[in-house]
Amino acid sequence: KNGTVKKTSLEEYTKTIRKTGISCLKLREGDILADATLVNDEDIVIVTKNGMGIRFKSSEVAASGRATIGIKGISLKEGDSVIKLVPIRDTTDDIAVFTITGLGKRMSISELPAQKRSGKGVAIVKDAELADAIMVNDNDMVLAVGVSNSICISASEITKATKNAVGTQIIKGTRLQGVSKV
Repeated sequence: KNGTVKKTSLEEYTKTIRKTGISCLKLREGDILADATLVNDEDIVIVTKNGMGIRFKSSEVAASGRATIGIKGISLKEGDSVIKLVPIRDTTDDIAVFTITGLGKRMSISELPAQKRSGKGVAIVKDAELADAIMVNDNDMVLAVGVSNSICISASEITKATKNAVGTQIIKGTRLQGVSKV
């Protein structure tokens, strides 16, 4: 959650099988694992709770062993934290972001310029706390899960907007916990 990113070969996890699991990383005091995903050599976007996003090449992160800490992926302002790491597998997809109050929007990935890792990134939502982010296209279905209710909608129903917009209401009456493609 504190902006560190790490890449480890999948083989490091599949060659040792224990019922109790195996260590996957070292954490600095006060840090927790915000997200984990599989990547190849595509660009990735780190998204923060306070609406910042940084896009850079995953190749900027050298593979390291399981028991390592990693390197800085994004420089965070005080009070901010990482919520998601999104791989860009298809550059024609849009990035969809969702606030804890149930607002959502899609924006072109071209609104996030590629940078070097460890920068501050750019604002992708103003004055809102983000709950989640995913890559979508018009053919995807999105499940938005709240504390008390959920909704499944077509990604084409999520308003396309610029990085300065907050978005439109996707789910009402609940604190949004997360979203996924179904």
